[in-house]
Amino acid sequence: MRTLIVFLVLAAFAKVATVQWLHRAASDEVIIAAYRPRALDACASDARRLKLPSDGAVWGQDTPISLEIGRRLRGIYVWQVDKPAWSERYRNPYLQLEARGPETRFRCEYDIVNGTAAVSRI
Repeated sequence: MRTLIVFLVLAAFAKVATVQWLHRAASDEVIIAAYRPRALDACASDARRLKLPSDGAVWGQDTPISLEIGRRLRGIYVWQVDKPAWSERYRNPYLQLEARGPETRFRCEYDIVNGTAAVSRI
């Protein structure tokens, strides 16, 4: 009887974990698909504004994109919810793009909430 209860608890845990993982994966794909064109345009225009040595073809449809929640900022901790930068650090979604230029690689961080991009050379 004890074995059956342990098995049922493990099966319930596996089901909940699988559903949560599938939900997260599907929502990530939907957000990336919805904001991909805006992120690519914003990253290309920021690269031109910074006069980085790249052509416009660097930010193409095959550019790998990942979704992250929050930006790594120093000095903001999880319990400091009254600070203005708390949402930026722990709540806002960002798309991370990486592209290869002729001689260098570029990283772009697209802020979905504000619609801004920040390109840097790796």
